Amino acid sequence: PAQGQAGFSTSPRVRDRLTVAMSGVVPTDACKREFLLLKDKRAYKFVTYKIDPEKGVVDVCECVEKTAAPFDFQTLIDKLPSDEPRYFVLDWSATTADDRHIDKIFFVSWVPDTCKAKTKMLYASSKQALRNALDGVQLDHQATDYDEVTPEEFNERSGV
Repeated sequence: PAQGQAGFSTSPRVRDRLTVAMSGVVPTDACKREFLLLKDKRAYKFVTYKIDPEKGVVDVCECVEKTAAPFDFQTLIDKLPSDEPRYFVLDWSATTADDRHIDKIFFVSWVPDTCKAKTKMLYASSKQALRNALDGVQLDHQATDYDEVTPEEFNERSGV
């Protein structure tokens, strides 16, 4: 592996450990387990996660199951507090202009502008540890306002 300035290895495995160490927050086993149900079984439309600063972990907040009915995007918006950060993974489906069906899994960091600076820093420094645990995410997105969490935004980022 390549050597960094102070002689530290810069391999991905070591960088991942350093990312976790920076914030001290690690994802729980449930984070990966529920993500795999979304990715492999398509059991959920989305899964939300939040940090428990007392325990020093990112944990599953809520899982919203897929149904046969069309997805009501407001269901997702209602799960995002206006004054508290969350991470979420979203199983996004869309149809292109040439009638092709696409499915993309998004990892989204939701950190509203109204959050305190300390909370914003905690979520920013903890994001990569969770993201690395969720193998199979295809696209990333950061949102600070509800205007950045819309079907149009996900379609655009999916290439629709």
